[in-house]
Amino acid sequence: MHRRRIQHGVVAAACALFLFVPFLRVASVSAQSRVGPDSATRLTYLGRAFVYGTVMGLAYAGIDQWQNDPPQWGNGWKGYGKRAASNLGEFYIQEGATEGIAAAMNRPVTYTRCKCRHFGDRLWWATEGAVTDVLPDGSRRLAVPRIAGAYIGSFAQAAWRPAGDNSRLTTALINGTTSLVLGAFINTYYEFRPHHRTATAAGETK
Repeated sequence: MHRRRIQHGVVAAACALFLFVPFLRVASVSAQSRVGPDSATRLTYLGRAFVYGTVMGLAYAGIDQWQNDPPQWGNGWKGYGKRAASNLGEFYIQEGATEGIAAAMNRPVTYTRCKCRHFGDRLWWATEGAVTDVLPDGSRRLAVPRIAGAYIGSFAQAAWRPAGDNSRLTTALINGTTSLVLGAFINTYYEFRPHHRTATAAGETK
């Protein structure tokens, strides 16, 4: 029990740290804080992401409830509440960590469409964008904020979920990797959606 309380305290501290980093950075990086094609600031983008994540977290909690995953949390509203809190906590920590590290590194957080025209090149561009950032000069760098955020969130969630068939380490690694793969699919959607192809500013990536 004491060990579990320590784990929860570490998770809570990490959550607070990464959620507030963007707020601490905003004054010193005001010139670099506009990260979206619509001139959205990092804080605006973070707010939008939290709204989206809240909706998706509640929806996935419903799926987990239907599948009774994890079974230790039971059924009914009490079980759904635990699953919703778990999913939302994981997302908030992941997104807060991603945004905070991106602000500290002055990295982009939105997706830049490929200037190429061939289907295969565009598909590879979108897929590569899941683990790389496009800088203003067009070069790519390892997407440290996104990768770190994905695994920080997944490890946090693994710490408070009941142990399943896999170890918490294995579960965290699987969930973090799944988040990055999902990011590739989201990038592909943005790359091939028919409208506003040239609207995204150069040097930005999701």
